[in-house]
Amino acid sequence: MASISPALDSQKKRSDVIAFRKILLITSDICKTNTMFTQKQLAVFRAVMQTGSVSAAGRRMNLSQPSVSRILGDLERQFGVPLFQRKSKGVSPTPEAEAFLEEVERNYLVLTNLEEAAAQIARKERGTLSIATITAASLEIVPSALARLQVAEKNIKVVWQVKSSKWVLDFARSGTLRTGFANVLHMPSGMRVLHEGTIPHMCLVPADHPLGSQRTPLLLRDLRPYPIIGLLGQVADELAVRNVGANIHSPLTAETSLAAITLSQHCGGLPIVDAFTAHYWHQNHDGQPRIVEDLPDYRFAVFEPLGTSASLIDREFQTYLIEEVEKIRAWISGFIC
Repeated sequence: MASISPALDSQKKRSDVIAFRKILLITSDICKTNTMFTQKQLAVFRAVMQTGSVSAAGRRMNLSQPSVSRILGDLERQFGVPLFQRKSKGVSPTPEAEAFLEEVERNYLVLTNLEEAAAQIARKERGTLSIATITAASLEIVPSALARLQVAEKNIKVVWQVKSSKWVLDFARSGTLRTGFANVLHMPSGMRVLHEGTIPHMCLVPADHPLGSQRTPLLLRDLRPYPIIGLLGQVADELAVRNVGANIHSPLTAETSLAAITLSQHCGGLPIVDAFTAHYWHQNHDGQPRIVEDLPDYRFAVFEPLGTSASLIDREFQTYLIEEVEKIRAWISGFIC
């Protein structure tokens, strides 16, 4: 086998270095002049590189051979150097074309990812939900809405905070949520109300309790003989003013309806809860929820901060959320005479 002399080997290495530097200079010149290639130019260049033929590239792209040659020529003029050597059978890429193809392929991958992301966003299969709700909405309303949105099957990030109504409103004021659900008497400024209404408070009565045989509404006087667990705020105040409950001198109160139920299970007593929580409890327990007719209503609102731009995913989630609320309100109507 013939060996390459050191002098020839050194000369070849110098030629490679010169060619490489030339490519770098060309690329640098393109960046400095802010040359912009069209998507069609890059697609044609890529097709010619892959097929090795102008005519084959034309067939792949449904273009005539003269059209491919013209587009390729425009690209080469913008580039500043020949990218292909024309031969009787096809074309052969120059070193500059090989170097350029690496960048084209890299950018095609980015473009493909962008196109797929855009398609997913348009199909409401990609995005972020930022939600803050009170406990009453967290038991089944929000989970049911998220399930209908199919967040588990889609590329949707969910950030869900469960806090007090005051915290939810403060969080909304900061602009860091898209959808809020709270128990509010008056909605503060800076919020856009999407849905609001009232539901009654209900007493959860065990099946074997004297009040457990009926589902008609109760009055507070019906509850006087029994230990009661109230809710902080209007409910506890009304129970105290009306002297309701066998434990009126040592009342048990809780901040949330779920806490009232837990307290009842461990300490006894009839818990007063919002109707959203009562519906959840009724699905999984024996006993009878009964409306307490002369307690103040429980006011709620679904809202978003003013100045925020809701996505398609936000809007679909909000629609499902409101529909889940109305399902429970329809259930409540069955207890009203």
